[in-house]
Amino acid sequence: MSKKILKTLLCGIAALSATSCSSNSSSNFIYHYDVNFSSIDTKNVEVEKLIVGMECNYSPFNWTDPSSNDYNVSISNVGGSYADGYDVQIAMLLGKALNMEVEIVKEDWKSLVPDVQTGTINLVLAGMTDTEERRQSIDFSDEYYRSELVLVTSKEFADQNNCVIPSSELATILNGKNIVSQVSTVTDDVIEIFKEDYGANHLSPLATFADCAIDVKNNSAFAMTAEYPVAQAIVGSNKSLGIVRISQDILGEYLSELGVSIGIKKGNDNLKSCINQALSSIDQELRNQMMVESVSRSGE
Repeated sequence: MSKKILKTLLCGIAALSATSCSSNSSSNFIYHYDVNFSSIDTKNVEVEKLIVGMECNYSPFNWTDPSSNDYNVSISNVGGSYADGYDVQIAMLLGKALNMEVEIVKEDWKSLVPDVQTGTINLVLAGMTDTEERRQSIDFSDEYYRSELVLVTSKEFADQNNCVIPSSELATILNGKNIVSQVSTVTDDVIEIFKEDYGANHLSPLATFADCAIDVKNNSAFAMTAEYPVAQAIVGSNKSLGIVRISQDILGEYLSELGVSIGIKKGNDNLKSCINQALSSIDQELRNQMMVESVSRSGE
């Protein structure tokens, strides 16, 4: 056998091996959730594949795994890393519904909207809220999840107060207390209510919710604001922290912003229509199941 033929055979075997080991690619993703999607006409959709941006650092919506498993997908711009979470499962179901390849891209939170505008990515699936300000830059799908705003405090405080602060006691408890959240989020915006109505101190927002949890753990902040599933994931990996519920009625205009939607480039109206058709086939019971299981996996 000539060296040239041998080299060709070895290269072919290596390529075949790489393909067979890549169980985390979108083309052979294992679907864990059965959805009966209606036929969706994608003939005039503006994109050929779904390039989905997310932080991969926002459990249980999305996070990074160091190795592949039956639930995650490789992150295209970070070698040897894999994305899992509620957003990833939704993204893969959308790819199935639209019969399109899905590519997961890890991005900083502040880059997501600009990169949809430029077409670097064509979807944001990152637990992002559809707000009037963001709508000036990008379009949004229908909601794909709706949550509840809670406080993450020390476990000691949460336990002492039975994990709830009655509205009548908010001013007494929050007056002069430091509260923090992630930058450019509704959960940060809502702290203004605690500041104006209950005398809390609104700390400068931090880059990630993980950073906020550290501030609560070291007592730099009394509490952080978060959506309930995110709080569950944080508390699951930080046993010294606890979740405290508050009345959602105090949130005023922010109450309507606790749902999350998919960011889409303006002008991609056919893509938006197809995304909404696909989302309409994922019922609320299944969405809740997917979130519960995502919270569970994020704590493993």
